[in-house]
Amino acid sequence: MCIKKIVLFSFLSCISFFSYSQRIWDGEYNRLGLQAGVNHFNIQTDALPITPKMSWTAGFTTWDSFYNDFEFIYGINFFDFKLSMDGRVKQPEDSPYGEIPFTMIGVQANFFGSYKVIDHYLSIHGGPIFQLNGKFDARQDAEYFFVEGYENLNPIDLEEISSVNFNLAIGLAGGLEKVKLWLQYQYGINNLFNKLTKEGLGEKEPSLSDLSGHLSMVTGGLIVFL
Repeated sequence: MCIKKIVLFSFLSCISFFSYSQRIWDGEYNRLGLQAGVNHFNIQTDALPITPKMSWTAGFTTWDSFYNDFEFIYGINFFDFKLSMDGRVKQPEDSPYGEIPFTMIGVQANFFGSYKVIDHYLSIHGGPIFQLNGKFDARQDAEYFFVEGYENLNPIDLEEISSVNFNLAIGLAGGLEKVKLWLQYQYGINNLFNKLTKEGLGEKEPSLSDLSGHLSMVTGGLIVFL
């Protein structure tokens, strides 16, 4: 999915998000917050030599009182995803292996259920996430490289991953009523490489005709409620 579509989706989502966040739920105003932090991104697969990397995340979140100690959490978050794969330059053939960096921009919309374990000080949450992915960009000179373990697989062959992802998340948040720290784990339900296999990756590298990989990520940061 191109960056323009991601920006448009983000803009429309933010308009809806801000308009809804001013509503009253059970006599209490929604708590609108800004959050920022880091993510440790990985794709779980046995077929590729992937090394997870760390990068940033930032977005908006709203926490709604629902019933007693139960809350709803929904928000829009922007991610910069990074990882690397082992590889080498095509020539000379005895060139050493090194890391080939990949980066991707993503936008997530989440809707979680939350339970207050200790009033406003500690809570747990979990639920579904809808994610839009940009292009899985390899380094600029990636056409001169092979991915380790494959003599015909170029990093560019892996750039067009699935543009839509569905994740499940579980996490916790703790702190004061206006400022909290949060930690979360996400796992992708669908195959991130599904688009590649449908578009014929197996024709170039037969051993990857059924390539499968799932997002696995730890993310955390700080929330400041307005």
